[in-house]
Amino acid sequence: MSINFFLVLLLNFSFYDPVFLKDYSVQFFELRRNFLLKGTDTYVWTFDDTADNKPFLKFSPGLKLVNITKSSVNYTNSYLDLEFDAGVRFDSILVYTRVNFFNFVTPYKFNFYEPLSDNRYNLYSFDEQPIVGGTSLFDINVEKAYIKYANDNFGILVGRNNVMIGEGLLFSGLCYPLDHVYRLNFRFGKFQVVSAFAVTQDTFPEKTISYQTLEWKPFSNFMVTFYEAVSHTGKDYFKYFNPVSLYYERQRRGISNSDNLLGGIACNLNFSKKVSVFLDFLNDDFVVFKGGTSKYGVCAGVEASPNSCSFLRFSFVAIPRFTYTHVSDTNAWQFMGLPIGYPRGNDLLDFYLSYLRKFNNDNYVILRVAQLNKGEGTLKEHWENSGYPKNMPFPTGKVERELFTMLGYQRKCIYAGFFLDWKYKLSSSFGAFLYFKSDVFKVAF
Repeated sequence: MSINFFLVLLLNFSFYDPVFLKDYSVQFFELRRNFLLKGTDTYVWTFDDTADNKPFLKFSPGLKLVNITKSSVNYTNSYLDLEFDAGVRFDSILVYTRVNFFNFVTPYKFNFYEPLSDNRYNLYSFDEQPIVGGTSLFDINVEKAYIKYANDNFGILVGRNNVMIGEGLLFSGLCYPLDHVYRLNFRFGKFQVVSAFAVTQDTFPEKTISYQTLEWKPFSNFMVTFYEAVSHTGKDYFKYFNPVSLYYERQRRGISNSDNLLGGIACNLNFSKKVSVFLDFLNDDFVVFKGGTSKYGVCAGVEASPNSCSFLRFSFVAIPRFTYTHVSDTNAWQFMGLPIGYPRGNDLLDFYLSYLRKFNNDNYVILRVAQLNKGEGTLKEHWENSGYPKNMPFPTGKVERELFTMLGYQRKCIYAGFFLDWKYKLSSSFGAFLYFKSDVFKVAF
């Protein structure tokens, strides 16, 4: 056995952005910029990994500090994250796993829908005691653990991994990952299909989630993705196991309609590989040719890359109060109270303007301005027992309106910045963040 050992400091980075986790980090911007400049054949982001023919083990420690001043009181949240990656490739087969050991001190508790929340550090279990030693020293999060086979036109994944579809209204890619019994993808001509059957670990043992997409790219600059998904509990565990069936027909014909069915369409139109417009429309519990529902979600916007060093994105998101909820709380579109879809949940109207500028030597500056409007709706409240009309103006109740601004700088493994969160008629906050993460070593066997 030959062992190659090398030390990598200030060389590689992989951050979760402090604003809505990783969705507007440098990595996300670079991904979207390549999506715009180079084009792509899919609107389904599967966060695949790479590995060589030799097995490897990589260690990447990270430290995150968020200092926030609110109501004249200063808080500092600290997160120590020890990440281990291991993997190997056998021809067309990839085996990969990622495990995080983390410890955190959080004197200020962020709600899941707040701009600075990082839900990686929420415990997704009925038992909130840490796994390591029964103390508060460290806890464990198995972020990825899967086997994948792929060739040019077909692929299958078995195990734990995340997914983002369209602009993230159905699956944001920021929720806790799914344990896939299978995830198939295959392409033919200008079409591509993804079909998956998964379970929700650490929640309800009999709860399953199935999803599938049909993508069509009729022109080089236009792509449309049709998707549907269902959350299901019941005696018929394999009700949605068939990878080529239509969930809508199965749900409507089933003995019980308590299954939570969601569907939608996402479109992207590219102009000269410099500007693109996008639309993602989600319909919760949809019935063909039957109206009268306000359980939907919309994300629309524009992206532009005027040159190779800059990227601009503007978008708005509108989600009524009862979207993602269900008459059966276990089938609501969430894991243990945290969204599977849009990270801030429902009952909101949000606007975003984000700008990335790249300088020499991989220096990045990120500017973000967001107008956030969140109502009183929750993921666990459903319309049937709420006493409210189904079609309600939103956001509802006592609305939290805030203007969030952030200026960040990233150079290799250092990411730092300042933020201001101004809430109308409420206590505002400001502060700074500092993230550090680096690949300390990688051992190849």
